[in-house]
Amino acid sequence: GANTVRIIVFPHTFGWPTITSTMATRFADTLQIAASEHLGVQLTLFNWWNSFSEVSQSQAWLRQLLDPYASDPEIQLVELANEVNPSDAAAVAWVRALLPTLRSVMPHTPSTVSVSGTEGPAGFAELRAELAGSPLDVADIHFYDDAAEAYAWMLAAKRAAGPLPLLIGEAGYPVIVSGYDGLEGGELRQAQWYSVVFAAARAAGIPPPAPWILYDFESGAIPPPEAPAPAITYHFGLYSASGQWRPSVWVVKEAFAGQNVDFTNSTSGLSGMHSMLVWTPDLPQQGELAYDPEVGYLQPGSVRLSSTHTSQAGSPAFSLVPTQPAIPGQQWTVSVWAKGTNINGTAQLSLSWFNSSGVYLGESSSKPLPQGNPSWTQLVVRTQVPPDATSVQLSLKSSDVAGTVWFDDVQITVSS
Repeated sequence: GANTVRIIVFPHTFGWPTITSTMATRFADTLQIAASEHLGVQLTLFNWWNSFSEVSQSQAWLRQLLDPYASDPEIQLVELANEVNPSDAAAVAWVRALLPTLRSVMPHTPSTVSVSGTEGPAGFAELRAELAGSPLDVADIHFYDDAAEAYAWMLAAKRAAGPLPLLIGEAGYPVIVSGYDGLEGGELRQAQWYSVVFAAARAAGIPPPAPWILYDFESGAIPPPEAPAPAITYHFGLYSASGQWRPSVWVVKEAFAGQNVDFTNSTSGLSGMHSMLVWTPDLPQQGELAYDPEVGYLQPGSVRLSSTHTSQAGSPAFSLVPTQPAIPGQQWTVSVWAKGTNINGTAQLSLSWFNSSGVYLGESSSKPLPQGNPSWTQLVVRTQVPPDATSVQLSLKSSDVAGTVWFDDVQITVSS
């Protein structure tokens, strides 16, 4: 379903202040490859660039690169610079000076500059105001935040974009391998993050965000601008560096086709992987929390909590941000199957509601699992999304239980 490829240009790699013939040829070849694959191109210029005093040199360099492609149909968007800091006066002045040059060279191609996930919608609104004399054609904002913030963030991004078409030009989550669930769990959590973000964008009326990035980077592939890149930076790929497929590929493919993948309810299409692996342990030091590959409701695979105790921080649990965004007025029915041994405390399902600022609004909980040694029992929450809520966290809790509780097969039904 992908129809566009992003090509990022580094001035000091291409040659500065004059582009080398070798890199000019490689650039032409890359555009030709995109055309042969029927892909449009988003072209990002001046990446890792901060020589903002060199305005005339930048203008000349831009003309040298793009003059041959003034009417190139493959180049569908030109991003003058990646992740401009709206608080950097020199950077903003440079952008203001370069945008007219870009438009004179590529008069029929939309242009933009992006802001980082750190700057977010507020940063783009600030930048847009600063560029009022040289307006952008497209709003390009990046997103790397917690999945719980996705829906509120998307709504804020739409407000910041105003009348401009909105592109989430980068969105990504790394594969983090933990001792709890290993590589498989890390890959599933990445896929879950994408499922939440794509669903939030769709609910907000925004096109699917652009995933960062297709492949992991090989070790040492990222040159240090000032310090070595953190190890986590290498592992954002939808594929591993060796080309191994990850579940996120399926999520992205479905999103580009206009469909949501819901890991909360099932893992259909992911042979051999179990949806309970995407649940994250909270306060694991207050009990023994683990994924149990041997025990399950309909098939093996559940989360298990044993010997739990409550503190001022709360109760240990497995938590998850569901794919479906919370919209006030909706009716939610959430269920989970649970069983236990020596249940002498409280084991239950709960939904915690938050507003766009992340402020806790309250909780909706099921009845607790019966005391003693209950067999598989369905726990259910039926509730309405409260006013001002923009996100919800599901929790499978165990409070002061000396024995063990297993949870499996979570189902969510949402109606208007």
